[in-house]
Amino acid sequence: MATDDDDALKQRNTLFQAISWLGSESDPSTPGTGGAEASDVAKHLRTLYSTTRTITTPGGVKKTVTSISKADAAKALGVSVRTVQRWLKGDHNPKKTTMDAIRKKARQAITTKRGRQQMVRRARANQSIPGSWVKVAVSGRQGPLDASDPHYARDRTIQQKITPEEYENFRNAWAMGGDVAAREYLESVLSARYLPDWKIGHISSMNVNGVDAGDDRSDPRASR
Repeated sequence: MATDDDDALKQRNTLFQAISWLGSESDPSTPGTGGAEASDVAKHLRTLYSTTRTITTPGGVKKTVTSISKADAAKALGVSVRTVQRWLKGDHNPKKTTMDAIRKKARQAITTKRGRQQMVRRARANQSIPGSWVKVAVSGRQGPLDASDPHYARDRTIQQKITPEEYENFRNAWAMGGDVAAREYLESVLSARYLPDWKIGHISSMNVNGVDAGDDRSDPRASR
């Protein structure tokens, strides 16, 4: 049975991914499928040492993917790149002291102001907003505040286009105040652009992508 702590952790990771990996997906060539331990290592190293790049698919489509910088991870952890590769493939597990250090670093990256500020700086260095708008898709328990029906909020998914400046302010809110500040800022933007007095009880998933000028594939209430 899911607990409040589980929900808080899921929302924390959801917001972190939305802020860190704008318009990207995991690089399919990145290892990390060699068992539970390898997947755990990959999850934490992706949090700490993710980098983005543009690739061209066999069909000629360009897309941005997120991968782990094995060189950065190796340097920070005092091991060889080959060792990091073996961890991700599941050929070898980190020592307990090393794994504890990786988990601690990943936790600090999300739960401390200094860690969040460092992650936002890294995201800015790795990313560029590919368009004049940023499309935000938010899933979770949410809805407009209605004094006559305080239970109007329900699980739903909405899409809204926001400006690059608003997206940057969203990241800054997260860096300075964490999950609560980021959610409150998002509520203020959605209240202005989507529906008045929009409230978010919990975010279960959130996707962020750049939008080319003229793209109108969003909610009818979205700004043009």
